[in-house]
Amino acid sequence: MSPKNISIIHIPSDIGSLYPGKSRAPAAFTAAGFQTKLQAAGHSIVEYNAFSSAHFSEPTPVVSATWKPSSRSPNGARNEAETVKACHAVKNTVALALANSEKRGTKEDESKKKNMQFFIGGECLYTPAILSAYWHHFNPPSPSPTTSKTMENQASEQKIGIIYMDADTDLYLPNEPSTPGTLASMTLSHLTLRPGSLPSMAPFSRPNNTAVVTPQIISLFGTNATALANGPPAHLSYLLDNHFRVHTSSAVQASPVACAKEALAWIEERVDWIVLHLDVDVINPGSFALANVPNFTGLGYRECLDAFGVFLRSEKVVGVSVAEVNPDHDCEGEMVGRLVGDLVGALGE
Repeated sequence: MSPKNISIIHIPSDIGSLYPGKSRAPAAFTAAGFQTKLQAAGHSIVEYNAFSSAHFSEPTPVVSATWKPSSRSPNGARNEAETVKACHAVKNTVALALANSEKRGTKEDESKKKNMQFFIGGECLYTPAILSAYWHHFNPPSPSPTTSKTMENQASEQKIGIIYMDADTDLYLPNEPSTPGTLASMTLSHLTLRPGSLPSMAPFSRPNNTAVVTPQIISLFGTNATALANGPPAHLSYLLDNHFRVHTSSAVQASPVACAKEALAWIEERVDWIVLHLDVDVINPGSFALANVPNFTGLGYRECLDAFGVFLRSEKVVGVSVAEVNPDHDCEGEMVGRLVGDLVGALGE
């Protein structure tokens, strides 16, 4: 693939998780040479920190998104107020990075390079904020919002899809008795804004205030359909009853490239742009224990990265999220280094 204009958005966060550690993922990627390897491969890079005001022309609130103990009061989610504030910071930073990428693309020496965003570190709970920023970027408001113009805009709406490489269904609701209470465990509930999800996450939506994800524009890839950790059977029933597209971890392990090609062809027919989300818990911890919470998926590291490479070659992929990396599980930096090398290598295939 040709060199790209890459915006790296660092999301040093573990506020919405059970355990600390993920907030150190961006620093671990830097230590493993992520930026220097991208530049050596010919890519242009610009970096952002989602929780810094340095990139904005006007002062913005300083946000801390590091782990702290919390109860589930008052609405059933741990650290809800702080996590939602962090989500707004992420959305604002992604919006800024997208706008600046358009400006970079107008320069003569950069005009032939594709713009792409990498979201490094943090938690899968930020995907609603990320997707909302993309929906708003590619579907700006009409200067004259008449009824006829609004209907015309809806007809020509650019659709943003997501390939969700994740072992978990992430369909918990805050009022479920068995929920761990973390927003990370509720990600798909907030992507779809299904009944019972947190009202505070509703702003992370499309311009028309509907959910950023419907079953027709998401491909779940690597879902561990046998794990009790994925929640009650009702979560899998929800996926089946609502006709979600799912490739289980066992199917991907058996035929990673074929499954990836099938999933990619399906979603490319339905959307204009794709965000590729890689939660490293999709990889079996027996061979690659980098994920914050282990999930015994049976999916090998190499098989996962082979599928990831298929997705990354799509011209419709404009953003890549790498989430749930906990460097505390990788004291020597060997696993992060391997992942960084393979991510950069996949961009060059």
